Amino acid sequence: MATQDDGIAIILANRHYIYQLLQHIFGIEPNRELLDIATNQHTQEALELMLDEENCDLNTYLALLTKLRLALSADPDLTLDKLTSEYTSLMIGPHKLPAPPWESVYVTKERALFQESTLKVRRTYLNYQFLPANYPHEADDHLAFELDFMAHLAKLTLERFDQQKIDEVKKLLDDQKAFLQDHLLVWIGDFAEDMQKSKTHHFYPQMAALTKQFLEADDLALDELMDLF
Repeated sequence: MATQDDGIAIILANRHYIYQLLQHIFGIEPNRELLDIATNQHTQEALELMLDEENCDLNTYLALLTKLRLALSADPDLTLDKLTSEYTSLMIGPHKLPAPPWESVYVTKERALFQESTLKVRRTYLNYQFLPANYPHEADDHLAFELDFMAHLAKLTLERFDQQKIDEVKKLLDDQKAFLQDHLLVWIGDFAEDMQKSKTHHFYPQMAALTKQFLEADDLALDELMDLF
């Protein structure tokens, strides 16, 4: 029993770690600390644990992270400048974004922000007293906010499991499954596909594709976790 509990705790901890990392990747401009975390051994091991190599070209992503780590060692300033420029052009502007990072753009005919879908996301956040960092200046359904919400729930799940509050664990797993199905998985595929239209592919288009594959893998992992309780 202890062995099974240890295995569950490891999965829950890795889910939280990856969600938090992806939230930072899409939510803040790149910096050396973030890139060091993204390319370290812990991240590689977490990805290997969570992603099924049969359904994910994991080696491609690991090779990208290795290449980035070497570039940071050889010329950190130039590498960071390239990544910052790519982040700005893809996530901020000023030109038209090839892949706007908001759910409402992909799920409404208007392709506009602050639609009904945005309010649905906000109501879900409020069920857990969760408010995005830039509320109310940024739409609640920004990719980084939705990933942050999942990281928040993943952390709560790990804490409640450590406390053996199993009913709360079940509820948290159910709610994460619902949020994936109702929100992130609805639009992450289109977002990842549009990100491939970027003129540069230093890091972020590949991370968008990786995020899609992680979310799909996590959807299956949640099924397996819920079957254990």
